Amino acid sequence: MDWNDWQRVLKWRALEEGDADGVLVNAERRREATAHTRAGLASEEITGEGLDERSQSFLDKRSEWLEREAVGWRGGLIHVLELLRVPQGRWSWALVGWALALLTGYWLSDLGQVGEFNLLALPLVGLLAWNAVVIVLGIFYELMPSTAASGRGGWVAEFLAHGISRMSKATKEAESGVAETVRARYEELAWPLAWRRLQMRLRMWLHVAAALLAIGGASALYTRGWSHEYRAVWESTLLGKDDARAFFETLFKPASKVLHTSVPLDQIEGMHRTLGRVEKPAPALPWIHLYAGTLLVLVVLPRCLLAGLGVARCHQVIGRQVRALSWGGYLRSLLRAVEGGSERIQVLVHAVEPTPAHREVWDRGIRERFGGMARAEYLRIPAGDEDEFAASWQPASSQLVMLFNMATTPEAEVQRRLVADVRQRLLTRHAEPELVVLLDGTSLAGRWSPEKIAGREQLWSQMVEGLASEVIVAVRKESARAKPPAA
Repeated sequence: MDWNDWQRVLKWRALEEGDADGVLVNAERRREATAHTRAGLASEEITGEGLDERSQSFLDKRSEWLEREAVGWRGGLIHVLELLRVPQGRWSWALVGWALALLTGYWLSDLGQVGEFNLLALPLVGLLAWNAVVIVLGIFYELMPSTAASGRGGWVAEFLAHGISRMSKATKEAESGVAETVRARYEELAWPLAWRRLQMRLRMWLHVAAALLAIGGASALYTRGWSHEYRAVWESTLLGKDDARAFFETLFKPASKVLHTSVPLDQIEGMHRTLGRVEKPAPALPWIHLYAGTLLVLVVLPRCLLAGLGVARCHQVIGRQVRALSWGGYLRSLLRAVEGGSERIQVLVHAVEPTPAHREVWDRGIRERFGGMARAEYLRIPAGDEDEFAASWQPASSQLVMLFNMATTPEAEVQRRLVADVRQRLLTRHAEPELVVLLDGTSLAGRWSPEKIAGREQLWSQMVEGLASEVIVAVRKESARAKPPAA
């Protein structure tokens, strides 16, 4: 999967998690998408939070199916999908930058004084020295583990993200409700990845720009030598004749082997300009060939290889980070929505008067936990009648849900005792019962923060530890941004 495929998958995940109540895409259409594309994949096969090859293929096909079916859907859905965008570079920016690099390389490659090609002219030698340092650092950086090189997106990416996020918030039109929730969820999932990818691609673009800078310099050597006759010389305060001979032999050795051209070291002594005169300047063409070959071998090729390595590493790193985005719960909820038969799940409701709005959320939680075809049968336990109810209740199956008000602080003498008594009744009929505690948070919208909801869930989990197979939360999306509804 490439970056566009991952963006499509993340869009639909954000939309489904942000639109838990099915305002934009109803539950039936979501189940239809899952049923058409799961290819036999079952929720029991989803054991971890990462993505394996089969799960990844399912998400890719499912998002593609939804994208194709979305054409012609309600305008609200199309509008929300168009809002889900990430920061990304444009090829036009890269092309302009590369053109400037080519022109800069041409302009920097000054051959020296009129009629002379100074082999130690700073623009040429400086270009080689600068690239040598950057190439070594580039190799070191590209081979480092991605976590050691940067965090979620690298400091440059984080800085840019902070600035552009503030500008986008100041300029985008005001939105509320489902669209705002979906957008926030998409930015939470995709933006760190997009900034990391942009940073890595920027390095690749810079490697290409450096290669074009060197090509521009090499081109200047030939174009300027086309209409003027240059003689090769060298002068230096730091290098003597022997030092210059050793320097040029080392510098041009790689190019001489590639071009099968020897370095005319015997001309070095006569080419030395000192006291304003040169004893015997040499023809410049062999040295131009060697300089251009050196730029090709030591700059252009390594930079292109680093750019290619950067592209491959970007694909690998981004793919690995996307696959690590805690997919387990999302995948299981999708698959459970189309699993299960026509079994009836008994739900014991403690001290809560169920309304149609409550049951809508509870039913969704039951279907996501036991399968899309499962149906709930609600039986109320009045407050104060816990002991009498547990003594007379008869289990209908090995699967049972006990529902409590999440706002209630659990007590060992009431809630834990009730769960223990009911579980004991289950064990009299079934050797391996499945008892799930469902916490109702539908009345907490706008009143409790995600942190408080998570703390209360943890408190309940500790209270029924060893008795319940699982504790899940039924809460509308707007009441807990960080917690998917009924999951």
